[in-house]
Amino acid sequence: MDFEKDYILRLIQMLGDLMRRVASLLDDRERNRMLDGACREWCGMALEAGEKLAPDALCDLLAPEPRLVMAELLAGKADALTLLADTAEDVRLRAVRLMASLYAEGNICEARAGRLAALKTQTLEALTAPDLMNCARFFAQGERFDEMEDALFQALEKENGEQWENMRAEAVAMLRRAAKAGEHTLAYCNMTGQELRESARELEAEAAKPAHEQESPE
Repeated sequence: MDFEKDYILRLIQMLGDLMRRVASLLDDRERNRMLDGACREWCGMALEAGEKLAPDALCDLLAPEPRLVMAELLAGKADALTLLADTAEDVRLRAVRLMASLYAEGNICEARAGRLAALKTQTLEALTAPDLMNCARFFAQGERFDEMEDALFQALEKENGEQWENMRAEAVAMLRRAAKAGEHTLAYCNMTGQELRESARELEAEAAKPAHEQESPE
């Protein structure tokens, strides 16, 4: 476990070094070429494939560490290159979905919870309820219970009916588990066990919105 954690931290450090080199380049073509070369080396595919393949397909193709690299490279491209606003948003959204899909990988969640939180803020309007639930699971593994709580409530705001009930049940369970965390862990999140239990009770008292109250698309 310690070896794996050390490997993840070294990988993140290498990615940080790469992004600094990319930022030092003056030409977008050179920046893209460097990012693509790194993607081919670490992920075994062109960066363009990460922009075109469905996130579920990428999850099937890529093991956890290459998936993290792909997410970081996509986010890096959105930040470093001059892209149309819609293109940049789509690339960041793919990065969020890939990174959040790693919610079962505790060491990755612990190391990159802050990064996912920043990406989530940038893409919040485009994220679906399932996207936000994956983010919440990621934050829970990374013991960022403040971010977890926000993502849970944001997910529930975007869902209704039976799916809402299923999400609510999972959210209540997650909040109650988090409330049992140690004092130092909770203090790092600026939260208390009491606050998390109160959030769980609030959700338990809620009822799903009737179908006729669902917002119609504009």
